[in-house]
Amino acid sequence: MDNRNHSANVLIHLHMPKTGGTTLKKIIKRNYDSRKSVDVYEEHHKLPGIFKGLSKQNIECVQGHLPFGVHEYFNRPTTYITMLRDPVDRVISEYYFIRNIEWHNLHESVMKMSLEEYQGLPKNRNLQTRYILGGQLTSVTEVNRAKNILKNHFAVVGLTEKFDTSLFLMKEMFNWKQVAYQKYNVTKKRRSKEEISPKLLEKIAKNNEADLELYAFAKELLAKRIRALDPLSAYRLKRFERKHQQGFHGKRDR
Repeated sequence: MDNRNHSANVLIHLHMPKTGGTTLKKIIKRNYDSRKSVDVYEEHHKLPGIFKGLSKQNIECVQGHLPFGVHEYFNRPTTYITMLRDPVDRVISEYYFIRNIEWHNLHESVMKMSLEEYQGLPKNRNLQTRYILGGQLTSVTEVNRAKNILKNHFAVVGLTEKFDTSLFLMKEMFNWKQVAYQKYNVTKKRRSKEEISPKLLEKIAKNNEADLELYAFAKELLAKRIRALDPLSAYRLKRFERKHQQGFHGKRDR
């Protein structure tokens, strides 16, 4: 596996909404000095001012709903990681999550919407691709540029559906020691994809064509990373996955 030293780089966790990013964020926080780790969850137009100040500090880790490109604010090397999720499931999960959380700033407005109305909003279409492209997606054909960004600028592109596999690759690359976890911000009251009409699922997929293509590419990237593991790393990955499948979340994994 890739054992290049990334420890001197500023880690940028590009946290996509409803992809398991909150759980990953909690894990990352335990592996960095709290004085050198910053969360940034602000509207994108506020980021230049925020990062202008951060770039002058001895920051080791930045996490948040950040678009690709914030590395340009730093005069030091940076390393990106992110998690992607099946786009249709992500939209459904986000809709029910917001409806379940009364303190969410969109709760009142989303309570007045059906899932069909919510998924049709422009801001909810191809969200993952837009994050990778720096916030803008003017054409679905731009997905190829997003693929190149994932391939060339991200140390690990994880998948929500392969969370433990993704976590293993990250902990190995960054030498994280504290990786025990419990899941956060799980959408508890929601309809499954099987309970939603095929017609609506088709609409969600149609409105997220770029995300679906990018997600398929991310699955290929992860599969290649796993196939490239040396025998010892492959064995350790299987052991790590098995422990977590059995509910092993309470101890430090070695």
